[in-house]
Amino acid sequence: MKITNKYGVPDNLVTLASREYYTKGKSQYSVTELLSPPRIKRLREKFNENIEQDVSDMLWQMLGSALHVVFERSQTPGYVTEERVFLEVDGVTLSGQIDVQQETPDGVVLIDYKFTSAWAVMQDKVEWEEQLNVYAWLLQKVKGKPVIGLKICAMIRDFSRHDQREDYPDSPIHMMDIPLWDMEVTERFVKERLEQHQLSKMQLELGENLPRCSDSERWMSETVYAVKREGRKTAIRLFKTIEEANELAIKEKGYVETRLGEPRRCTGNFCGVSAYCDQYSEWVGNQPGGTTEPERQ
Repeated sequence: MKITNKYGVPDNLVTLASREYYTKGKSQYSVTELLSPPRIKRLREKFNENIEQDVSDMLWQMLGSALHVVFERSQTPGYVTEERVFLEVDGVTLSGQIDVQQETPDGVVLIDYKFTSAWAVMQDKVEWEEQLNVYAWLLQKVKGKPVIGLKICAMIRDFSRHDQREDYPDSPIHMMDIPLWDMEVTERFVKERLEQHQLSKMQLELGENLPRCSDSERWMSETVYAVKREGRKTAIRLFKTIEEANELAIKEKGYVETRLGEPRRCTGNFCGVSAYCDQYSEWVGNQPGGTTEPERQ
């Protein structure tokens, strides 16, 4: 991947952004890679030398890496920090780096740091639940220690004490309990994910079509209908059905604006490979005026 500097930030920041602080050791897959969509992983591998990211878009990523370096130095009795464990699964080596293992008389509580937004904390983040449960499974397999709890320690970068929403976090460092899965359920999940990734690797080597990302993997948003009135910038109300929106629009003497759902992971290029993805190109082509073509795979 190439790091660009479109806005002329100091070169030392570019150097910092270019450094590789993360390593998965001698493993074919990290837990993060295992949980990523197979299509995204394969496209990242194929087009790695062509992918560009500007240093200005890497601020939160760099700050998150810096926090992990600082936390690694916080040696405290009863806590194991930043340990990477390895396990061979069906001939494939899988590894995961666990941020914190809190040792108790009854077992281990796993804690994962997330440098994130308040919005993310307020969502049902299935990927966080999957990640911590795979860590728990790995640790129990490798060390033989029972895991009795999973927690997210969320560092909320945009926290505001003035936000009064009911489900808004009450502090900038927010602890979240994560459901703990049965070991057998997690093992089946891990093996299914590995099988999907291995299959996609074979498909890429044979020049076959890659598996498509699901709506949840693409972060697909819903189409909503906004009731608006002339002279007012914001919507009066949003609806999921056109019938409800039309009913209110008539009462308010306004009109309905359709806001089409979109795959936000793709449109924001959070995957890093939307320019090379035929699935995204197909979606764009089906939108009003859409003509974008991906680079050849």
